[in-house]
Amino acid sequence: MPELPEVETMVRGLRPAFLGRFVEQIEVHDPFLLQGCDAEEFERRGRMVQVEEVARRGKWVAITLCDHRGMIVIQPRMTGGFWLVQPPRGEHIRLTFRLAKPEAKIWYCDTRRLGKIQWFASPEQAALAFARSHGPDALEIRLEDLTARLRRTRRGIKPALMDQKLLAGIGNIYADEILFAARIHPQRIAARLSRDELARLHSAISATLTTAIAAEGSSFDAGFRTVLGLEGGFLAQNATYGREREPCRRCGKPIEKTKIPGLIGRPTYFCPSCQPRRRPRGAS
Repeated sequence: MPELPEVETMVRGLRPAFLGRFVEQIEVHDPFLLQGCDAEEFERRGRMVQVEEVARRGKWVAITLCDHRGMIVIQPRMTGGFWLVQPPRGEHIRLTFRLAKPEAKIWYCDTRRLGKIQWFASPEQAALAFARSHGPDALEIRLEDLTARLRRTRRGIKPALMDQKLLAGIGNIYADEILFAARIHPQRIAARLSRDELARLHSAISATLTTAIAAEGSSFDAGFRTVLGLEGGFLAQNATYGREREPCRRCGKPIEKTKIPGLIGRPTYFCPSCQPRRRPRGAS
């Protein structure tokens, strides 16, 4: 957390607050999160800059500045998020954007200090950094590219989906939901999926993430809130995550919870009836 839908929710909330506005000052409250420059340099660069664009790249928030002033990239990771209203825990504020005309503040908070903040000289430089550590965006990848990437790995399909170098944006919650929608067991070997299963998987990725974005993400604890401090609504309608022993919304059998090697500390939820471990006979 946060995953692609939560970061997209942040970006959509930030756009109307940031676009075209002048940032009068940026205050760094926690230099520990900075990469590539110190707090003094970051604050110097952040005086009277105008925001041209706010976008998402995988799980990154990218703030492009006018007049070739560069790009600020923030990786929320586990517990990072933005607030347009006063955050409830002031001690978790790591960065404050002070806007001018009219005056306003935007806060970036990170409870566990796991996020990263970078200032790139240009969007092109940021794009190179993203390409080095990420695969295609989960909402943009074509079926042919997804198929080729999965054919090259002998891992289980769930760990493969969560590998950001293979596919950017999917984490634990949405991997479970996507695999349920595609009727694929999370421990099936990625390279052994049939053509039909890969097509279902590709469709499920887009459909699940789009639905989650419309619900403004998932709030299973205090780790994610929208920029207005509201909870995301996806977990009020999801199919598997957090629903151990509850009836499957498709077949009525109990949802099971397990642990998968390589995903330490991350539970996996699935329906053993709708997502059989063995590949169905005759699947192409």
